[in-house]
Parts: sequence; structure tokens; C-alpha cells
Amino acid sequence: MKKIIILLILSLNLFSFNAQTLEEKLTSVFLEFDTTQVFSAKMAASSKLELLANMETEDYSVNYYTAYSKAMLSYMESDKERKDMYLDIADSFLSKVKQLQPKNEETYILSALIANARLVVDGGSRWKVQGDIFNSNIDSAKAINPSNPRIYHLKGVSVYFTPKMFGGGTKNALEYLEKAKGLYATQKTGDILVPYWGEKRNNYFLTLCTK
Repeated sequence: MKKIIILLILSLNLFSFNAQTLEEKLTSVFLEFDTTQVFSAKMAASSKLELLANMETEDYSVNYYTAYSKAMLSYMESDKERKDMYLDIADSFLSKVKQLQPKNEETYILSALIANARLVVDGGSRWKVQGDIFNSNIDSAKAINPSNPRIYHLKGVSVYFTPKMFGGGTKNALEYLEKAKGLYATQKTGDILVPYWGEKRNNYFLTLCTK
């Protein structure tokens, strides 16, 4: 009797998930990823996004968030080889994103995010190539929509980690992070099809810059 009840519950849960729209599934899984700071939980949610993207290969948003999740895992990972492993996966989904919407401002921003993550792995040998890729994509996104807060958030974080002798440091990063904060305050949130990530991370770096 207990086995029958368990199977019935599992069947109902499976039916409920299958009955969801793609947008509902994506929203649910992305929130799993975005609302935890536990690395193992983020890995699990990212794997769900990857599975969903492999099922929905022609959907821009699913591929976008899968690439985004892998880039963020790379930032959290300490081992350099594993950092690059996550970014290799991110790049594979970024390629699909570029095919689907090559001139979307968020595509350029995602490309900049991944380039910056590559630079973080080994800044000494990658600063030129990845730095150029980062700046080029930031400029392309800004040309489309200069009011996108993620442009200034990513630029601020990049400047934060750049040595002072090359124009970096907290003082120079603060200008970009504060601009991002103002723009984040005006953006709409809650619609998974319109990216709104970065505000919490921007506030974190703002705190570091103003200590």
C-alpha cells in the first residue's frame, strides 16, 4: 500500500512538471540556482538547466541561462582546470545563443561575462586576448542599450580586479558599480525572458569598494 502511495505521488509530481510551460520550468530552475550560495546546490540547479537546454536546443533563454550558470560556477570554483571546464561548457551554449540572437545586447553581455571569467582563471597570460573580447562585447552591448545595468556591473567588477597601475582598483570601480546600482533600481524583475541578474553581486562589490 505504501509503495502504491509513493508511486502515485511520484507520478503526480512528474505530471505536474511535465504540465509546466517551458517558461515556468526555466523560472523554477533558475530561481533554484540564483537563490542559493551553496556550491553543490548551484551545481545541481545548473545541471537541470543544462538538461533543459539539451531538450530545447532552439530556445534562446534556456541556452542563455545555462551558459550563465556555468560561468558563475567557474567564479566559485577554486581549481583552475575545473574553472576552464565550466567555461568550456558555457562556451558551447554561448555558441547556440549567438546563432539564435547574435546581435542581442544580452548576448554581448553574456559573452563579456564568460570572457571575464576566462581572464580570472589566468590573468597574467590571458589579459590581452580575453580583455579585448570583454571590452569589445561591452562596447557592442552599450551601443544597443546604454541603460543596461549589467554593462556597468561587469565593467565595475573588471576594474575592481585590475591593478591600480593599469587604471583599476576600488576607486575607479566605484563609478561603474554606482551607475549600475542606479540602473538596477529602474529595471523590471521577475520575467525570466528578460534577464535581470547581477544586482546582488553588484551590491556586494559596492560594499567592498566603500569599506
